[in-house]
Amino acid sequence: MCDLQFDSDEFKSVIEQLVPDHQKTKVLSALDLQNATEADFNEMGTALTGEQSVGGFIFYTSTGARSKLSLWAAIKAELYDLFCTASNKYAAERKDGVLTIKNTVTVIATAVAASFNLALGVVMGAVTLALMCLLKIGRNAWCSVNQPSAVGGS
Repeated sequence: MCDLQFDSDEFKSVIEQLVPDHQKTKVLSALDLQNATEADFNEMGTALTGEQSVGGFIFYTSTGARSKLSLWAAIKAELYDLFCTASNKYAAERKDGVLTIKNTVTVIATAVAASFNLALGVVMGAVTLALMCLLKIGRNAWCSVNQPSAVGGS
């Protein structure tokens, strides 16, 4: 399995390099959350993907209204596939054992953006936030909470 560890400095670097400017403040604020829960990250993630309105912020990224698909759920499903299963889809990434936060964000964002026909930058902030959640909460706890049966098959 992938043995990434939460590293605030590495996340800051990834955010500065990959996350679009209009999403940076929101994603950077998640680095400072102490005792954050899955629900806290879900709220921020759905705001970044445009699936939830947040007063004062408008993010035009959601495909949910048109297609009934959740971009945030798709991001979490890809992370689940990579970190919580032994599926063939990410076998090469697991086998290499050299996943960094930056290339994990890029791999997951590429998969999600392609499946939603979105530009890569649209999902970078949300993917970074989701990975941050997984690593802050801990892989085993995150995987347990995000099992497909635990989240209604998504």
